[in-house]
Amino acid sequence: MSLRRFWGKDMTAALRAVRNSLGPDALILETKNISEGSGIEITALGGAEDKSNDRPPPIPSFISAPIEEMRDEIASLRSMLSWLAPKIQKNDVLKSLVGHGVSPDIMGRISEAMRESPGTNDREKMYGALRRLIPSGGQIEDAVDRLALMGPAGVGKTTSLIRLTVFESQRLTRRIGWVNADQRRLSGDDGLALYASILGVRYETAENNRELGRCLTRLTDCDLILVDTPGVSPRDEQGMKELEQLFHEIPDLRRALLCSATTNHADMADWVQVYSRLGLSSLFFTKLDECRHFGPLINTAIGSGYPLSYITLGQNLAGDLEIAKPEVLTSLLLTGGDPHD
Repeated sequence: MSLRRFWGKDMTAALRAVRNSLGPDALILETKNISEGSGIEITALGGAEDKSNDRPPPIPSFISAPIEEMRDEIASLRSMLSWLAPKIQKNDVLKSLVGHGVSPDIMGRISEAMRESPGTNDREKMYGALRRLIPSGGQIEDAVDRLALMGPAGVGKTTSLIRLTVFESQRLTRRIGWVNADQRRLSGDDGLALYASILGVRYETAENNRELGRCLTRLTDCDLILVDTPGVSPRDEQGMKELEQLFHEIPDLRRALLCSATTNHADMADWVQVYSRLGLSSLFFTKLDECRHFGPLINTAIGSGYPLSYITLGQNLAGDLEIAKPEVLTSLLLTGGDPHD
């Protein structure tokens, strides 16, 4: 084993030099910035022999490329973890990200963005990093807007529709209409109709695409129209096709995907990927009060590229809803609970 030093103009270039020379199994012992911003120095431990003398057995060409790609990804992940490890020990913010379950690649992006963000402390730098990395602007617009709430069963679409109505009624004076397009709910007791009468909201029901179009036409005098949709699992291909047909040739209807914050990152990423074929406009995270680890939320928010709109933080229909601003997400990550701490 040999101890060697490598240099690069930035971390990516330095890590590439390590892998090219010592291979993917190199152990990174230290990383540091060279004085006056002239690059990165990495100290690594690798095999003393030239790796070209220890060639693996031949691999068929049709599988060699995927294997090489996998090796590169594993090597990059190992290198990133080795780079982050000493930083995490010295930085309470990064420790908090680890505790919340933020993935290594997203943590690396946050760390890099924090380094470039202005601020006098880590909290301000975190705010700047999230503001840069997470798209915003998914919330309801002040002008006339039409928004459909989508997502698997149980994520809180109906309660979120009611909360949005209360939130918007307090924020602006506007005429609001609802369309209930959840056929399963229409087949039984329609509790949404009761809430509509209590809140003074125009109320329509639609069982298919044609009826939805007619409902939207009848509500054209409303400043805001909210559409409640059936809960559909991303694994239910027939259900997804029916939902896709419901929205067919419905212009100017934005679509928000609701995700429960209690869902693991892998499933949440699948939800985004499957629902994206319906034309997503934004992400809306619910049930933050039911968990204290927000890594999956942050991983999805940064990794998906879709703008965030709202988050729900409690059980009250009148309240417990916030616009998903960077300062709110920063508070959640640093306090693990109340965004007003």
